[in-house]
Amino acid sequence: DLNPAGWIVCSGRSRKLRILQRAETTHEDSASDRNSIDVAPHEEVTRLSLTPDGNSIITGDMAGRLHRYDAQTGVLLSQLLSKTSPLKADRPHEPLESADTDWPGWRGPKGDGVSQETTAPLHWSPTENIAWRTEIPGRGRSSPIVFGSRVFVTTGIEEDLTRRVLCLDRRNGTLLWNTSVHTGPGGRMHLQNTTASSTPVTDGIQVYSVFVDDQDMQVVALNMAGEIQWNVRPGSFESRHGFAASPVLYDSGVIVNGQQDGNAFVVMLDRNSGKELWRYAPAVSLRSFATPVLTRYEGRDQLILAGSSQTVGLNPGTGELIWSVTGPSDKFVCTPAVGQGMVFSFAGSPHKKALAVRLGGRGDVTETHVVWRCERGMPYVPSPLLVGDWLHVIADNGVYSCIEPLTGNTVHTTRATGPTYCSPIAAGGNVYLFEDAGGCTIIENGPHFTVLAKNELGEEICGSPAISSGQLFVRTATAIVCVGGN
Repeated sequence: DLNPAGWIVCSGRSRKLRILQRAETTHEDSASDRNSIDVAPHEEVTRLSLTPDGNSIITGDMAGRLHRYDAQTGVLLSQLLSKTSPLKADRPHEPLESADTDWPGWRGPKGDGVSQETTAPLHWSPTENIAWRTEIPGRGRSSPIVFGSRVFVTTGIEEDLTRRVLCLDRRNGTLLWNTSVHTGPGGRMHLQNTTASSTPVTDGIQVYSVFVDDQDMQVVALNMAGEIQWNVRPGSFESRHGFAASPVLYDSGVIVNGQQDGNAFVVMLDRNSGKELWRYAPAVSLRSFATPVLTRYEGRDQLILAGSSQTVGLNPGTGELIWSVTGPSDKFVCTPAVGQGMVFSFAGSPHKKALAVRLGGRGDVTETHVVWRCERGMPYVPSPLLVGDWLHVIADNGVYSCIEPLTGNTVHTTRATGPTYCSPIAAGGNVYLFEDAGGCTIIENGPHFTVLAKNELGEEICGSPAISSGQLFVRTATAIVCVGGN
């Protein structure tokens, strides 16, 4: 692979990478060893790629690990993902981590809507503190994701029935590529849904996206140049309201929630090939828009999944069921929140309800591990946000509630915004409440609804925003808007 300073040569047999600085010559394929740097991965390298900004090398090894090295010095910067339990054992029970400043998938690096950054924009308007705005063709409700110097988003084009993955330069919004990955009718869907409502996910090597048509589900992997690496159909798909669940990365696989009105399933596919690694079949087949979330409890990884009238915990390595509870209702859109040893699950049809279940059980724990239930002011679409000691919930009609996670007591409720499908996000100790009409109310993380700022973007918002390196990335009806001048 080529980086801005020279060539990276991979030698799997010797388990070394050599970065050769470009020679001062007119021949582009010449290289000199004078300023070479050796990198020694822990295992034989099977995958090699550069981050979009050219500053880091990403390697994949036989053990399933991904490492990031400095492309100029060869210094190991981080291990992005791991297949080995010793490296995970020291982590507290919480959603699994990705890179600190990236927002690589739905609800950020841990899948919980919380950014690890200490700062994010507090004030903006259509003409102030806007870094760039780039028009996006078609329609979609997927969120933008950010990795390095690139922004990825999906869209559906009604005129030619294509589904597309787009890549923008995060520094200036320039469109780098626009790849059509599927063509076909969208099938039945809710009036507010689109053919591109599932948020993609990336490991910095490939971008994974999920779409459905009037017959099947389709999962696609593209490399950083926008080239399709594999394209598989894990099963048929039938839903009166369409599809929206986002893919989740775990170890060497990508997990997709295919719960539906037809033959419901959840599947894990190999990231390299798209080959099926495991399949879970829910006891009931009902549509679910909920994206699974990963957590770790008592030394074991769990995949928390809401759908088909249940909230369950699966072994993400095998797809085996660990525990289940009935409810809180039949159909789900929200991604569950996880923390303080509990799972907070919200469902919206036929009734908007929530429950908290204590982790640690096995089998059906409905009668033994449900800590509390709530049936008033709960959301259907916006996901809950757990930040420290407070569970922030905003209903579709804009009514906000602050809940004590351990007891389920509502400590404050107020009308905070207009109608919204946007899920709240947090950064720097503040909570961002976006509404569909374009407004955003920023509050402190606390029980008193202390408003810090109110902002207007001046156009309809059609996805939950991303936060990366002190900037907000917001999808509107027609564009991606980067808020914050850094």
